[in-house]
This record gives sequence, C-alpha cells and structure tokens, in this order.
Amino acid sequence: MATYINYSLDDESDPTLQGADWLRGVIRGGDTESEVANAFYTKFQELYLEAQENPKRHDKLMGEIFDLFLEHSGDIFAVIPLYARVEEKVQEVEGFLAIVMSLLLLLEEEAHLEKSTMKLCELFSGGDNHKELRLRLLMWLYNTFLQATLPVKYAIFKRILSYAAKQALFEQIVPYLDYLDNWMVDWNLAPDEQGRLFLEVSGYMRDIGKKLEAFNYLKRYVQLSQGSKDLSSKAIETASIQLVKDAITLPMVLQVDDVLALDAVKALRKGKQKELVGLLDVFLSGTFDDLRKFHDKNKAMFKEHPDLSYEDVTSKVRLLTLATLAQGKSEVPLADVAKALQEEPDQVEKWVVKAISEDVIDGRIDQLNSRVLVKSNFQRKFGKEEWLFLDDKLSTWVDNLENLIKLVGVQKEKEKMMTAC
Repeated sequence: MATYINYSLDDESDPTLQGADWLRGVIRGGDTESEVANAFYTKFQELYLEAQENPKRHDKLMGEIFDLFLEHSGDIFAVIPLYARVEEKVQEVEGFLAIVMSLLLLLEEEAHLEKSTMKLCELFSGGDNHKELRLRLLMWLYNTFLQATLPVKYAIFKRILSYAAKQALFEQIVPYLDYLDNWMVDWNLAPDEQGRLFLEVSGYMRDIGKKLEAFNYLKRYVQLSQGSKDLSSKAIETASIQLVKDAITLPMVLQVDDVLALDAVKALRKGKQKELVGLLDVFLSGTFDDLRKFHDKNKAMFKEHPDLSYEDVTSKVRLLTLATLAQGKSEVPLADVAKALQEEPDQVEKWVVKAISEDVIDGRIDQLNSRVLVKSNFQRKFGKEEWLFLDDKLSTWVDNLENLIKLVGVQKEKEKMMTAC
C-alpha cells in the first residue's frame, strides 16, 4: 500500500496540506470557481491554522480535519480512469487515504474513532468500481489497528468478509482465515458471536465451491452448542441437518463419529430427521449390505433430500466396508472383498485401487494369489473395542522390542567372549 508522496522534490509542506490541496482539486473537477471546493478549503485552512497555533487542541482539531476530508471524499474513486493513467491515479488516491488514516489515529474519543472508522468502511465498500483496490483499502484499514485491541477491528474484518464475498473476491481472503483463531482471541469474541462468524464463513466457503472448508466451519458452529439445553433453534437445526448431509456426501469426509457425538445431531434423532442420522450410522459402522437394506426401507428419505446421491453414498460405504474388512488383517482374499461389497469378481480390483488411492487402506494387490496385502487401514470409529485392539498391538510391539534387545545383548556378550579368547 502506498504512502503519500510529495508532488515535487522541492515541496516540503505538511502532507495534510498536500492532501487538502489534492482533495480541493477533486472537488473542483473542471470548475475552478466551485463554491463547494472553495468552502471546503476555507474551512480546512481555519482548522489547520488553529491546530498549529494551539498545541493543546491540536489532535482534536486534526480530528475535525479528518471529518472534513471524509465528508468530501465520496467521489474520490471516480478520479481513477478505466484505462489510461490508472496506476498513477490509484497511487494518488492511496496517498490521500494514507493521510486520512494517519489523521484517524489522532482521534481522542473512542466513540468518535469507531464511528469514523465505520464511515471509512462505508466509503471503501460503497461501490462496485475498482473492487480490488477497495478490498485492499479495507485490509489496510484493518492493519492500521494491528497493535490495538479495539472492538472496531472485528467490525472491519466483518466488512472485509462481506465485501469480498459480494464482489466475488473471497478467494483472496481464504489464506488469511488460517489466522482466525488467533484473531478471535484478540477480538475477545463471545461464543455466540464466534458461532455467527463460523456460520458466515461456512456460507462464503460453500459459495466458492470449497465444500470441505464449509463443512469444517459449520461443524465448529454446531460444536459451540455442546452442552446447551436449548437445541431447538431453527439456525442450529438447519446447520445440523446440513452438517450431517455434508458428512454423508463429501468424498473426503470418512470420519463421522465426531459428528454423531454432537448434541445437536443427537437431537435430530428425536424428530423428523431421525432417518437422516440413521444413514450416518451406516457410515460409522455399517456394511454395504446394511446400506442396501437401509435404502430399501427409507426411499422416501432420499426423495426428501434429492441432493443425497445414492450412487455417491454407495461408493463411500463400499470403501468403508473394505476398511472394516481389512481391520486387524495382513491379507484379505479378493473373493471376500467381492462378497462384502456385493460386486462382481472382475470389478473388485477397481474398488481396492480406489481405497488405496484415498488412504482407506495402505496396501497392494497380489494378483497372482488374488488377495489384498494390508499394512494398515482407516479406523472408522474409536471406541472401547478399538482401544483394546490398539493396546494389544502395542503390547505385542513392546514384547518384540524387548526380545530384540535381549537378542542384541546376547550377541554382544558372545562377541566379547570370542574377543577375549
């Protein structure tokens, strides 16, 4: 972002004077006798002169100059042409606004500061021309308060989000959302405000096709309702339904136990969406055969939610069934895979390859012996049985390591004895 540069090398005047002179020219346009421009400049000179002569009131008077500048800045983006000399004019506008924002920080009263900051937000986001410049200025305004802990920072951030989304520039904001958790601490947001933010960001992510990110922010929104006695609000119910549907439909979402554990999702079981949650149960621990039986029994549910593709659901459950089939095994016959997936033998290998490529299982196909060699598999849930299985595995590994250490020790003793002889 630019800082204000003197118009000539010989001009050592105060940048505020230069800013006033530049703005007077903008107000004039082609009319050198503009009464509005002359009135603006006369008022500026009065305030500026008094500020120089009265140090005790300097900051307050400079605040009034800020208000004066802002009052007459409504058309400054219009000075930027669409074609020729664009960059030159952009630098002039940025330079003028650098002066305005330096004056903003001189405002003594917090209420005045917040009100003036929001006026700047309105100025920057109040048009559809020069969209990227406007977004850049909003971000610059946020960074102006980088070291401050003022409530207005969050208001600026919200304006950045809404403007970027409205102008199809939200992709430019996405990388900065990695810092959102740290910023929320800085903003000192209450849980309900955090929830609204997560829900808003989730919607923006969904609009630009980032469905997994939308799912993760939506889950964080629903998680904030944990422990609440009131889960009947329309917003929570709607979000929970969408969260379950995302968990069902998104190919990259395989772990669903955390979704099923949410209080808001549990509440859905008691209402009209109990079959929808029941489908998610199949993803947690069911087989492909369980899915087929569920579909036969609940065809009306799929009609109620046309965005749930049975074909896509089938694909995910087949992969999860394969993960369960491989649990605790070093090899699985392809014939067993075909039976579990209810697939023709000559079609089984494509599912194994898909499972390997999507990290559902780690292994390879032994075509000569018609089997799948398994190193590890995706864990669909982690309950008591899974902990016991892991404990048994760890105990085996510890025993093997102890035996290896003993063997190495015995070998070293033999080598010592042979050396001594």
